[in-house]
Amino acid sequence: MLGEIKEKLKESCIAILPMVILIIVINYAFLIPKNSSIEANNSTFGPVILSLIIATIPLLIGTTLFSIGAEKSVAKIGELVGNVLTKRKSIRLLLAVSFMMGFLATMAEPDLSVLSSRISPSGPDWMLIVVGAIGVGVFMVMGILRVAYNKKLRYWFPLGYGIVFTLVLLIDQSFLSIVFDAGGVTTGVVTVPFILSLGMGVARVTSKNDADDDSFGFSGLCTLGTVLFITIYAVILSKTGLITNIQNDLATKFNYNKGTDQIMNLLDSYPEMGLLYLHNFFHSLRNVAISMAPIVLFFIIFNLFVKIKGRSLYSIYIGFAFTYIGLVLFFLGAESGFMPVAISLGKFFGSAAKDDLLLFLIVGMITGFISMLAEPAVGVLAKNVSEVSRGAISKKLVIISLCIASAFSIMLNIIRIRYNIPIANFLVPLIIIAILLSLFSKDMYIGIAIDSAGVATGTMASCFFLPLSIGYVSAYYRNETNFGSYVMANGFGIIGIMSIMPIITMELIGAFGVVKEMLNQRNLLAKYIEEDDNQIVHLPLSNSEVSNG
Repeated sequence: MLGEIKEKLKESCIAILPMVILIIVINYAFLIPKNSSIEANNSTFGPVILSLIIATIPLLIGTTLFSIGAEKSVAKIGELVGNVLTKRKSIRLLLAVSFMMGFLATMAEPDLSVLSSRISPSGPDWMLIVVGAIGVGVFMVMGILRVAYNKKLRYWFPLGYGIVFTLVLLIDQSFLSIVFDAGGVTTGVVTVPFILSLGMGVARVTSKNDADDDSFGFSGLCTLGTVLFITIYAVILSKTGLITNIQNDLATKFNYNKGTDQIMNLLDSYPEMGLLYLHNFFHSLRNVAISMAPIVLFFIIFNLFVKIKGRSLYSIYIGFAFTYIGLVLFFLGAESGFMPVAISLGKFFGSAAKDDLLLFLIVGMITGFISMLAEPAVGVLAKNVSEVSRGAISKKLVIISLCIASAFSIMLNIIRIRYNIPIANFLVPLIIIAILLSLFSKDMYIGIAIDSAGVATGTMASCFFLPLSIGYVSAYYRNETNFGSYVMANGFGIIGIMSIMPIITMELIGAFGVVKEMLNQRNLLAKYIEEDDNQIVHLPLSNSEVSNG
């Protein structure tokens, strides 16, 4: 256990410390104000930076405990469910439990909770979380049916996103950013271990093709399910006029001078920093307990039938405890450290006095690149790609390509916000490109590409880049009469863009890998072919062949 904690703590340090150091450097290099009020023009050691430094401790400990706990609890339960249900050979039972587990895992997803908390004026928007969880559950079922009935993955996404963009015509376009952000954060640190473990177990039993190939793509299908169901939810909101209420709440929540969001106007002094930590601690204790309760209850009921005992049962419950404590500390650090500094940074670049687009693009590019470089999941994905491509695609190529994709996503989003360009103008072409590339890629690479979307939309996407965008919008568009609409349309959307770019990147890498593999085979074959191999050699005929001739 001690060795495992050390290893996970090392991964957490690699993931978090580079961004903390980079933000501190940016603070002093570009004269970021000492508190959340951008009128200050001197860069000093203030409550915002101190809060970030203090938050590093709960973030590191929380991420470490959560990583260990998720492997021992959520991922283990997914593996158990897959093994038990596939052995019983009851497809109906398998589908029913898979839906329930997908739903419950999504309810406990911290990144989705962070996103929903930015929308609702008082804590997480539970309706958004429930609708997203239903989407994951339904498309977890669809993914299992796809494997069982041997349906190609490449045809699901044109059909799915075709339906999405048809429904988009019926919704308030400002809500489209939230739709795709929700899809991006749904497949996060809780849902991905469960989805991958359950999907792999099901694929090995039911797949009619290569089980390893069919085990990819479940995460991407669940993302599509969230996008589709929240689009339907958006249609209802638009037709009932409730989107206007959300816009009004956002206008109040993120008001430049009098915002009600905890991270908008606190941290102007050290006492306020302490109050923020206290508020977020109790807030996290409650919300994490609410989100984790259903999945714990499900396991207790499930175990009445499978009767896990001894060390295995003890390990799962210890995993739940680690997961709970880890999530509480994670939220405490993210809400109290990364979010305030991201808001301050965004407000700084969005202020009239400091409207330096080029500098903001450079900062966005650097932070986007480093954030992806620091994600532990990127290394895991790069290793998998290198193995399935038999070395044709190196780990280094995958990592650098995803870093560039992340940096490019941040820059695109800054330009979108600055010039108030509808997010559909970016999403539609990017998704079309991804779909077209999928038509010319191997099924294995399509699945890997789709699953890679969850890699880019990790902790930094929801806890740094999202509040960075909101802070920028709150300052740049603060004098607009329909301010709430601007926050909804432009403050959100970065996670959605960040979730699509890796798909395109990995499909391009997959195409490169296929070409490189063909060239390697041709070169290898050329070594064994001699100049006279194409000559026709006439062998002497036997007497029987001559007589029959």
